[in-house]
Amino acid sequence: MTDAQQLRLLRYGSPDPLPERHALRAGPLTAVFEEGGLRYIRFGDVEIVRGLYAAVRDRDWGTVRPAFRNVEIAQDADSFRVRFTAEHRRGDIDFTWEGVIDGSAEGTIAFSFDGAAHAAFLKNRIGFCVLHPAALAGTPVETETPEGTVVGAFPERISPHQSFRELRAIRHEVRRGLTAELRFDGDLFEMEDQRNWTDDSYKTYCTPLALPYPAAVHAGDRIRQTVTLRLIGDRAPSGRTQAAADAPHVELLDRPAGRLPRIGLGSAPGRELEPLEAEKLRLLRPAFLHATVRLGEPDWQAELDAAARNARQLDCGLELEALLPDGADDGERAAERLVGAIASGRLRVDAVYPYRVSAYVADEALLALLAALRSAAGVTFRVGGGTRAYFAEFNRAALPLAAMEAATFALNPQVHAFDAASMAEAASAQGAAVRSARAIAPGVPLAVGPITLKPRLNPNASSPEAAAAAENRANREDARQRSLFGAGWTLGSLKSLAEASADRACYYETAGTLGLLPEGGAGEYPLYHVLACAGALQGEITEACLVRDRLSYEALAVRDADGRRTLLLANYTDAPLRLRVRAPSFRPGRLRLLDDRGLPCAGAGETAGPYPRLADAPPPDVLDGSFELELRPFAFAVAEEE
Repeated sequence: MTDAQQLRLLRYGSPDPLPERHALRAGPLTAVFEEGGLRYIRFGDVEIVRGLYAAVRDRDWGTVRPAFRNVEIAQDADSFRVRFTAEHRRGDIDFTWEGVIDGSAEGTIAFSFDGAAHAAFLKNRIGFCVLHPAALAGTPVETETPEGTVVGAFPERISPHQSFRELRAIRHEVRRGLTAELRFDGDLFEMEDQRNWTDDSYKTYCTPLALPYPAAVHAGDRIRQTVTLRLIGDRAPSGRTQAAADAPHVELLDRPAGRLPRIGLGSAPGRELEPLEAEKLRLLRPAFLHATVRLGEPDWQAELDAAARNARQLDCGLELEALLPDGADDGERAAERLVGAIASGRLRVDAVYPYRVSAYVADEALLALLAALRSAAGVTFRVGGGTRAYFAEFNRAALPLAAMEAATFALNPQVHAFDAASMAEAASAQGAAVRSARAIAPGVPLAVGPITLKPRLNPNASSPEAAAAAENRANREDARQRSLFGAGWTLGSLKSLAEASADRACYYETAGTLGLLPEGGAGEYPLYHVLACAGALQGEITEACLVRDRLSYEALAVRDADGRRTLLLANYTDAPLRLRVRAPSFRPGRLRLLDDRGLPCAGAGETAGPYPRLADAPPPDVLDGSFELELRPFAFAVAEEE
């Protein structure tokens, strides 16, 4: 591996360069072309479309990534044309399409899709998806359907089901006197609220879900679609320029914004911590250890005992995700065994979330059974409900709210997209899920997690093989967890959960490729240092911190019990960032940086260091209530008040 590849692996978890981006202009509209789609279509500083792309989804909703060929980009002063070929091949899927994107000086962008299948296969979707930014929440909408015009609004609370159906066109205001219209040809479209999966968007997609799927595709079948965006009304430029809107800027405000959650870690099944691992993890002051126990499996007792010993080493309680056999009698006996183990005094259990092993959502009978067994045994722990899957399941289920003493859902940023930019977007969307969960289960303590970079299960799998593949631990590894980007993403997640006042958050695992440290504890992954900083501040008040471009950088300010503030910052991009921080009452007396200087990352296939550590740097000078920081690509910084 070359030095350049090692540097990229350390920065963002891949030895390959990040996808190439091309800035485009169509009259008053700007956009970014990347890997066959458009991102961030804006009118001045107003984002109209977050993403416009075509997808091929297999029978289990897996995305079949394309290879792009013959890419041609022609940009004039106020118009452009892009042409390319996309080839999707995986397993029995063989599909190719030609893409053409035309942007005119009048502010119209038309994207056409012309594809053909070269083999027979099953698909859940082939065609266009349009992502609308979540900032449109509450904005009035007018849609065209086969039945006529329908008027509504982008949902504010996360909508559990499709917001708009059978769409031919959708229109909403960009500013007073200017409307954006998206028109769809070649299929009927509908809209879902992607915040259910912590995507920072609403998605309008082809082929209504009311139609049967997976659907058969035959060799020779053709699919043609077009999406056209046009502006209606006054297209004169807005007052602010895009350059001004994007200038790196953070502003601290002297008012509370939320509270940092109590932070827990996941326990690797059946694995006990080694001494150095435990020593380093104790420094994070974890509030709890989350363990999954399959009570119908022969080794359940050994897994539970290992988790209990790990919790004792970390001096924290246990949060149990208890999977019980489906049969009523078997499930009752398993629940009795679990409560008996807790009553023996060997376990310090904070909460138990019980599920049938084949289910993703807790049912009332299980919660009532566990509560009754707890009372009979004279022990104390919360009996929680919710889902071990995504917020979508929490949002859509008929939850046993009266029986729930705590609520939970898991999350990850890669249900629909896998690139670093989309993951950064997802970090800023997690607060919406917490706020919606609060509305569903008011007054109930909320535990978010496990929070992982890759899905740990697939509740939408249509085959046992796909469900098993998602739960295979090897398939859940993501090298970005060992990168600087992983540290920045973790900060963004903490910021969102803190602003929404989640009570508890469980991150990753303890050690290994899914954890915070390499096995054995020699070195620490960059995200360890983020959680170390947060661990010392968990439960403390966060302060309002305005970030101009949360897709490029992030900042979180926390005030400790003595009134001292800590500012955590991260650069999400592969470019140096000169960040201006306006904070009239903040005087940084100590600055620490975590970046790529002087340290190569692990070689290909390695998971042990060397990894960078937080290093002291000269504190910035404060002038007129502001100071500037230089952040290297994907760097993380900690500024502490004097």
